[in-house]
Amino acid sequence: MKCWKRSGVAGVAAMALATASASVLAKGGFVAAGVGFAPDYDGGDDYAAFPTLLGRYNFAAGRFVALVDGADAARSWRLVMNLVPNSPWELGPALGFRYERNDPDNDRVSRMDDIDWAIEAGGYIKYNGTSWFAALGASADISDTYGGYIADLQAGYKQEVTSDFGLTYTASIAYADDEYMEEYFGVDGSDAASSGLPPYDADGGFKDYGLGISANYRFTNTWGLIAGFSYHRMLGDAEDSPLVDDEGDKNQFKTSLAISYSF
Repeated sequence: MKCWKRSGVAGVAAMALATASASVLAKGGFVAAGVGFAPDYDGGDDYAAFPTLLGRYNFAAGRFVALVDGADAARSWRLVMNLVPNSPWELGPALGFRYERNDPDNDRVSRMDDIDWAIEAGGYIKYNGTSWFAALGASADISDTYGGYIADLQAGYKQEVTSDFGLTYTASIAYADDEYMEEYFGVDGSDAASSGLPPYDADGGFKDYGLGISANYRFTNTWGLIAGFSYHRMLGDAEDSPLVDDEGDKNQFKTSLAISYSF
């Protein structure tokens, strides 16, 4: 799957798809399903396909619930709910789902202990300008998979090309604590013995930054396409981990394409 890396494809950043979709969706909301490609573990250089599911349902007075992609380099989703009525501000809870690391294509990493799916709970705050937005999200692991937290800051610009076609450009940065970094990028004694990688302790810090673009095109009143591309650059102890520096790649790409149905 390394050919996907060389092709330069990239993926969707958090909340960009929901934002890009807003100007071309029906009043009630939308659902979208498709396929994405991303590294098979956070920091890896072998790429794998995964299902993409997005959506949004608009309640009265500007409140809504939306399923969006995660903002960092890893494969993840968030269910967010805006509780603020009729305001450029959004504020509400978030429930996140982070992919497992289970038998990646890399021979050495596959011999390390598996990492289960993580479920995260937290919240987000966002401000929407006329054509730009900024958002801050933070979530903690509630599944006892890594036992820590991760936060991200994102800014973006929305371009409405036509009434049926919109683009969103985003920049983001993610910060993870010691527990997250050690679980996903550390190599303890048993993992070193089984994989042949050197022992490595990963401390908390900025994990990656990203640049992305997403596009939404509505070709009928109800049907459309949502596409996303992004580049993420690993940072700090994530970049220096042998899982990334020796076996993976500090440059991470994601891409996705989904068919949307508006209602």
